[in-house]
Amino acid sequence: MRLTRGQKTLRNALLCILLAALVYAMLGFPPYTVRGMLDRVERRYLLSDLEPVLVVRDSWRYSDDFLPHRVTYLIARTGDTYVSTDFTRHGLEVRPEYRRNLKMSRSALCLGLNGTLYVAGDFGEAASASVEVTAQRTTRMYDPETEEYELVVRDKKTFVYEGEKDGDALFAFRYREGTGGMGSWGAWGPYTGLEAAAYNWYSVYPKGAPDGVRGILHGDLPVKVTLYDEAGGVLDTLELSIDNYELHSYP
Repeated sequence: MRLTRGQKTLRNALLCILLAALVYAMLGFPPYTVRGMLDRVERRYLLSDLEPVLVVRDSWRYSDDFLPHRVTYLIARTGDTYVSTDFTRHGLEVRPEYRRNLKMSRSALCLGLNGTLYVAGDFGEAASASVEVTAQRTTRMYDPETEEYELVVRDKKTFVYEGEKDGDALFAFRYREGTGGMGSWGAWGPYTGLEAAAYNWYSVYPKGAPDGVRGILHGDLPVKVTLYDEAGGVLDTLELSIDNYELHSYP
């Protein structure tokens, strides 16, 4: 039986659809849309009815990569539960939480991303907000002979920023100074910015290491958010925290 040109075209199209479906199944049915990503989070963490509060898309690539890594950062909520996560797509592969772990919180949640601190919560009555983030110089010295650590805590500084409201559930606080970049960050001093402090003020050293050898110590920085009404009166204050890695990392 000879097929007509139209029948051959239809056959080839069906074969392509079948092949695409097989590849999609082999990849584990990766989510390519925000809704699909939130559905994946719901199934994995036993949540339901997640709605996006923040969606930020960015991309990066290694020098030897042909295809970029496309990242979708999300904050979502269901009821008074908030989550933040990310999905990284490289070609057809999609990996959840590739560069940071999912965070989950009640009532409010903060996320540091590319020079901006995002705070999500029920902010329908708030007209404005400010944030205070406190960084403290913290050094942990490791002695490989005794396998003991010595922790030294020194100066601290509080950074204050005004927020921009985005809907009823999000404030954004821009803290990056200039164009940013680790090469221009000073170590410490009265003019040190939050991003530089988060990178330089938290260190871990092996005892006896040569100058310049250091690791970045994870530290939780206290975050105080103050909400104001239209007249400038205080509505509420939120006591949160954020990992210093979020404050200096780039997408």
